[in-house]
Amino acid sequence: MGNRLAVGVVAATVLLIGGCTAEPGTTGSPPAPEATDSLQQSIAESEIRGGLPAEAIIGEQPPRSPGSAYPFPRAGWLDGGDTFAIVLVGSGSCPAFPSSIEVVGPHTVKVGIDRHEATVCSADMSPRTYVISTPTEIDRTQDVTLTYGEAVVTLPAL
Repeated sequence: MGNRLAVGVVAATVLLIGGCTAEPGTTGSPPAPEATDSLQQSIAESEIRGGLPAEAIIGEQPPRSPGSAYPFPRAGWLDGGDTFAIVLVGSGSCPAFPSSIEVVGPHTVKVGIDRHEATVCSADMSPRTYVISTPTEIDRTQDVTLTYGEAVVTLPAL
């Protein structure tokens, strides 16, 4: 009889716990952001949390805007000019990313910026650096104007 009582108590406990559990996402903490198809749209070869790598070759950078915690915009050549890096600042859960590249001329490149979407975006503004292949049409022997978002940066001649 003791075994039957124990089995009955366990079964009742399982039913009670299962019956009282709310559906996922209806209470408690918001669900973690889910990846969307936009993750597949980045043109970057790689991504680095933080600012430009120390080996980046940079030209004269625009002055930091008052009240900005980070000196942005920032960009620089890497790998002898085979790639360049741009720094974007945004939410850790909904980061901005390079989504397109257009060669406007032999000394001008325009990078389109998009943003990963999530149900909830955190307010943890932080820098993220994206490494992008330099288009073959770009003449690196002269300064190159790089525009992305509202930023305009000059990469020095190599």
